[in-house]
Amino acid sequence: RAAVCIDNARRYSREREATLTLQRSLLPRWLPPTAAVQAASRYLPAARSGVGGDWFDVIPLSGMRVAMVVGDVVGHGIPASATMGRLRTAVRTLADIDLTPEELLTHLDDLVVRLSEESGDDRAGEVGATCLYVVYDPVSRHCSMARAGHPAPVLIPPDGPPEQVELPSGPPLGVGGLPFESAELELREGSVLALYTD
Repeated sequence: RAAVCIDNARRYSREREATLTLQRSLLPRWLPPTAAVQAASRYLPAARSGVGGDWFDVIPLSGMRVAMVVGDVVGHGIPASATMGRLRTAVRTLADIDLTPEELLTHLDDLVVRLSEESGDDRAGEVGATCLYVVYDPVSRHCSMARAGHPAPVLIPPDGPPEQVELPSGPPLGVGGLPFESAELELREGSVLALYTD
């Protein structure tokens, strides 16, 4: 019995390391410098839980604008990391089309529904994710944002306490057919907008 336990522990350790390597290879190693924002990130997976499908990105857009995204794929392990990579790539592609946040989430929702259908009858409905997509315009200092079941960002104004941004939640990605709503927010100089996963 002890040998089986040791073998299982080694197998778990190898799978966790492989998943961590895959996930880190799919996440940005550095955030692109932009004139619009000073961006920073920190990714720290929980030590005891399986590595999941959390992702983030900063995407330069036309007109000095910048998109910021954070998301979380349901599940753990290699399947969640692989799905995360597909969704991150889709967000970058859709951002290039210059969609509004709610339009981008609608397209991403359609993709997650298709991924769920493609996963086979025995796994139908297993693919799901949350996402927060923000577009910031440094000229007007306005953010347009929408979320799909993801925690709302936290705004830290230069002269006040942190506060969670009021933003309609929207359904998680993969539900299909439900609308997403965006909200506008003006950021004063020196403000910090924190996007995060749970």
